[in-house]
Formats: sequence, structure tokens, C-alpha cells
Amino acid sequence: MLGKLYGIGIGVGDKEMLTLKAIRILESLDVVIVPEAKSDEGSTAYTIVQEFLKKDIQVVFMEFPMIKDTELREKRRKENSEIVEKFILQGKKVGFLTIGDSMTYSTYIYLFNNLKERYSDVIETIPGISSFVDIGSRFNVPLVVGDEDFKVISMNNKTDIQKEIENNDNIVFMKISRNFKKLKEILKKNKKDKNVIVVSNSGKDIQKVYYELDEIDEDNVPYFTTLIYKKGGIR
Repeated sequence: MLGKLYGIGIGVGDKEMLTLKAIRILESLDVVIVPEAKSDEGSTAYTIVQEFLKKDIQVVFMEFPMIKDTELREKRRKENSEIVEKFILQGKKVGFLTIGDSMTYSTYIYLFNNLKERYSDVIETIPGISSFVDIGSRFNVPLVVGDEDFKVISMNNKTDIQKEIENNDNIVFMKISRNFKKLKEILKKNKKDKNVIVVSNSGKDIQKVYYELDEIDEDNVPYFTTLIYKKGGIR
């Protein structure tokens, strides 16, 4: 009998934001998969959910290295998918933890895409609260109102920041550590630098909140940092 794979969104770091469904499934798992960008780096995700797991649960720290070589990156993802597949074939309940939401820029999606054709009947995905959803509520910032539009952007070197702020009412810029200097420069040039809220590690003990871009150390922007831009202003 086949086991089951759960992709479990665990929110941004505040364990009180876990859904009841996520907690119920966490308590039933035989194996928990914890993604890492680097070997032995540890995991915020595991720390958040540890109290809900069985004492004898098998914990597998799985490395998903951030490498530019596309072929090697795909090879590593396939190898990781094969590890999960073995657990499914052993009849085990496997949970893959993902910060934020399971289907929004998550590592889980790579495994899901590799396994869905063969195991769609035994894969269940549990949503979690994304950083921008958490920030909107935590700091009382309406994300989108009435007929306004709303866009989520993962920052990269190809992002046309000027075009985006001209054409959209509300924008979530995620992964801004990739090119924060350029983002700051364009917002200031357009006199839109007061139309933002920037939050690093939302919901965690080390959370930092900024309404002034000049207060942020350009050379040390944490990976889990999100900027919300509103054409009509934040405050």
C-alpha cells in the first residue's frame, strides 16, 4: 500500500499562524522532509513545527542548492524526488515543510512536479500564509481595494522595476535581496520611496520593519525580506 506525500505550508515563522489542518497532519507524519539551501545549515521550518511532530519521527534534511548550472540543479531535484518516492513506496506518511505557502515560490513545487504524474492520488498540498499576506494583516496594510490591481514579483536581473511601478497599483516585491540597490534607486528617483513597507523575517523573533529605505543596510538584506509598494501610499 502506498504512503502519502503532504506539502505543508507552515507560514512565515509564527507558529500561531499554522492552520489546524497543518497541525493535524504534522502530528500524523512518519517522515518529515526539511529543505535546506546548504548542507548542515539548519532549518527555521523545522524549529517552527518541532513540537507538533512525533518523538520518533524520521527527520530528513534535504539540500536544494542554489546553483546556476541548470542541468546540475535539475539532477539534484530529481535525486531528492527519488528519496521521497522511496518513502511513498514504503507506505509512509511524508511531510515536506515549506515556509509561507506550498504553491508560492516554494521548493516543494519541484518535488511535486517530478512526482505528480505517478502519485497524484497520494499527494495532498496544505496551504500556508505567504509573507505578503502576513505583512498586510500584521501591520494593517490593505493589499488591494476595490478596482485596484495587485501583482507579485520575484526580483531578478530582468525585472523592469520602472515599468512595474508605472503600470500597477499594488506590488509585492519578493526576494529583494537579489537586487535591493536597484529597487531602492528607482523608487527614490520616482519619489515613491515613501509608498512602501519592507519587512524582514516577518513573524519571527528577529523581525525588522522599515518604512524608510535609507534605514536598510543595502549590503545585508536578509533573504526573507519582502517589500510592498502601494501607488496610493502606505500611511
